[in-house]
Amino acid sequence: MNSSTGVKTIAVSAGDPDGIGYDLCALLLEKNFDFKVKIFGNKDLIYNRSKLLGLNINKNHPNIEIIDINSIAHKNLVLNSINMAVESCKKKESSALVTLPVNKNKLSTPSKKFSGHTEYLEDIFENKFPTMMTFVSSDRSIVALNSMHLSLKEAIRKVKKKEIIKQIIILNNCLKEQLKIKHPKILITGLNPHAGENNLFGDEEKLHISPAIEELRNKYHIKINGPIPGDTAYLVDNRNNYDCIYYMYHDQALSAFKAVHFDTGVNLTLGLPIIRTSVDHGTAEDIVGLKNKISIKSFINAINLALKLS
Repeated sequence: MNSSTGVKTIAVSAGDPDGIGYDLCALLLEKNFDFKVKIFGNKDLIYNRSKLLGLNINKNHPNIEIIDINSIAHKNLVLNSINMAVESCKKKESSALVTLPVNKNKLSTPSKKFSGHTEYLEDIFENKFPTMMTFVSSDRSIVALNSMHLSLKEAIRKVKKKEIIKQIIILNNCLKEQLKIKHPKILITGLNPHAGENNLFGDEEKLHISPAIEELRNKYHIKINGPIPGDTAYLVDNRNNYDCIYYMYHDQALSAFKAVHFDTGVNLTLGLPIIRTSVDHGTAEDIVGLKNKISIKSFINAINLALKLS
């Protein structure tokens, strides 16, 4: 926040120069708003992308500052844009961070492999803060994930009583503190089809998920129900009756969420020492420069949620 004006500033990492992150930055230059945005990326690439999109942009936008990163190598550009945007938040120059999508291969180095933005941010903060990937829709529907970007085999291994309890406690606290939900109601899914159907399709529900729910209720007094089948968890009645639906793995949650909110949903990382949101789609390299195919809705929603939470 700018202390002299009281106006909030949002830091934006421009994302992968080979994807639509730079298109979204160019499209933002067309918008009028009363807060400040610092875009960390290559200025020439943003302006070139605006020409490709056929935009008539204001290069002297009153509320947007482009922090120019000169790097020929796209990998370095990606990493520097994230690092500098995070540093702006750490120094309190920016109130929150919004990240635009990157090709995950560009996040990794020879010494460290990262499967996504969230894991990269965890490393920046030296894993001091357990994090959780959640997604928020425009109608305040929230889904949370027991695991992040993992193979299905690895995600199943994380379905353990101790892990679920730890994650739900983090989630419950963040729903209260960050999203200001006084008494969160959480619905949790099973891992297997039909939530195992009395061990017919697996026993993770009996061995891990149901015992975790019992302990969360009795010991930690968290309002939680389940496990219910993953394929029906996102029905309207559940979205209306619960503040958050907690899924066992990435695609179990996002197949349902994106079917309803593909171009409007927002990824919110809970548990970081800063507010971080992002769009809920990928780099979409196949539609770069195609204005009629690119939606800025998720980007705008990510900014608005970051503003609200900060």
